[in-house]
Amino acid sequence: MNPSIYVTQNSSLIDTSLEILITNLPPCEIVTLKAEMCDNLGTNWESFAEFMSDSKGEINLTTAQPISGTYFSPDVTGLFWSMIPISNDKPKRKTPLKPLKTKLILVREQEVLAVTSVIRHVVSPKMDRFPIREQGLVGTFFCHSESESLPTIIVLGGSEGGLREGNAALLASYGFNTLALAYFGIENLPKELVNIPLDYIEKAIGWLSDNPNVDSTKIGIFGTSKGGELALLSASMFPSIKAVVGYVPSGVVYPGISQSAHGVSSWQFKGESLPFAYGEVPKEVVREFNETMHIGKPISWRKTYQYWAMGEKHAEIKVEDIHGPILLISGGDDQLWPADLLSEKVITRLKEHNHPYYYEHINFPKAGHSFVAPGLPTTQSVVSPFGKGMKLLLGGNPKDNSQAQFDAWQSVKVFFTKYLPTTQIDPSKFN
Repeated sequence: MNPSIYVTQNSSLIDTSLEILITNLPPCEIVTLKAEMCDNLGTNWESFAEFMSDSKGEINLTTAQPISGTYFSPDVTGLFWSMIPISNDKPKRKTPLKPLKTKLILVREQEVLAVTSVIRHVVSPKMDRFPIREQGLVGTFFCHSESESLPTIIVLGGSEGGLREGNAALLASYGFNTLALAYFGIENLPKELVNIPLDYIEKAIGWLSDNPNVDSTKIGIFGTSKGGELALLSASMFPSIKAVVGYVPSGVVYPGISQSAHGVSSWQFKGESLPFAYGEVPKEVVREFNETMHIGKPISWRKTYQYWAMGEKHAEIKVEDIHGPILLISGGDDQLWPADLLSEKVITRLKEHNHPYYYEHINFPKAGHSFVAPGLPTTQSVVSPFGKGMKLLLGGNPKDNSQAQFDAWQSVKVFFTKYLPTTQIDPSKFN
């Protein structure tokens, strides 16, 4: 019999658990398993691992120790998170929300022994998707049109701007409605993250409340990074929001992010800018930052944001005014800003005010700033937000970032299922 690759998935979604088993090899045979994928942004990725078959002529990727490769310890997901981009390959066109196809190729020296493909969906094929361009809103509504009115979650991206549908699409696949909401950097919205009106979030809540598919008594919000800051701030101001999740968030309002305007708030409400933290940064920290930037190395903003927030009580978000439970997720090696410390500020404030609802901060000590839906490569720890200029360090390492993303995502699904319950959600689908 010829060698074979068997892939078993609990579901077709990208966050599901899976098993990979290679059979029909000679005992103690050394082979290489390669993986190739084109993501939805048009980037091509590849990874590999070299293994020795066991006495039965099998390799179980859950327990098999790689001899060499792009990852180094037993891990059935290793070929997925350890992928690296093919630098000399031109990116293909973007295909948002298209199922991801990963080709697995088993080779011995130059001989191809077996080939199979793994198809993973970033959104359930059963979901209804509606682009929203109403009342000045820019977003995408994922819903279950044929269902009863359902809990609905506003999903916010971070300082990258634009419309990011990934988290919203996948979360909706588990029985919620979601609204992926852009708030700057696209179409007629503000071009930069400066003085973004909170009135915009209020308008989105109103739009959802008028939608017959939405249970207006069960509206949640889920934000990442600056979107996490915005999520906490919005929930503190608008009682209609009944549950909050922040990925690497801030419980402090910080200055806006702009190439032209400095020392300006990120947010405003009813035309008034909100107070923001802009404390003094020690000269040695500024000097270290400038020297790093001068030699072209990736920059960590962690210390700068940490000092900006010190003693700036006036800029702390009044999280005690949130009318529902709160879940915060952070990485202990976050180099973009100290989300772990900023999340603890939230917890401290909630304790001081005897917040009557559930709240929790889950910290992953070895993870960085990059928290997205699981199942994608985690080997890129540097971003260039303004093209080829400044490079920003995100922190963490590929393996720990991948595990943190998976565990965090499970916690998010369980949290919203518990606090925005519906009969349409089957918790047994969660891994």
